[in-house]
Amino acid sequence: MVKKRIIVLDDEPLIAILMKEIIEEDPELEIGQITSKKTEFLSAIETVCFDAAIVDISVGGREGGIELLESTKGKSVPPPFIMLSAHDEIHYALKCLQAGARAYINKRYICTDIVTCVKKVLDGQLFVSGDRGESILRQYSKSTSPAIEYL
Repeated sequence: MVKKRIIVLDDEPLIAILMKEIIEEDPELEIGQITSKKTEFLSAIETVCFDAAIVDISVGGREGGIELLESTKGKSVPPPFIMLSAHDEIHYALKCLQAGARAYINKRYICTDIVTCVKKVLDGQLFVSGDRGESILRQYSKSTSPAIEYL
């Protein structure tokens, strides 16, 4: 079985190590690379095939991860982005999804939700952690549904 490869961009080494330990408990998943540098991350996703990317929303500034996500649009096919943050979902999840992320996970849910999150994204689904996750996904779905005009 070929494992799904994930790249992690986070400037907190302990969080990255924790995610690696949890994710690699699943026999279908592996962390292919961990970096704390945006330039190294961009170079890696252009030269190596990753199945998903976990990106800290605050890397390189308050919304550096969102800026990074937006900068990958139109380039070679980037892996689906999972945005990671210490900020509550209500503040950033919708913004991240609208920018093109496939998931948003709060750092306090890493231990319980990171594997579920990754697997849903790899399966083509969206994911938002927390009690308001489903509500945020419904709101996102409504905002992206085309308007129906009746003639």
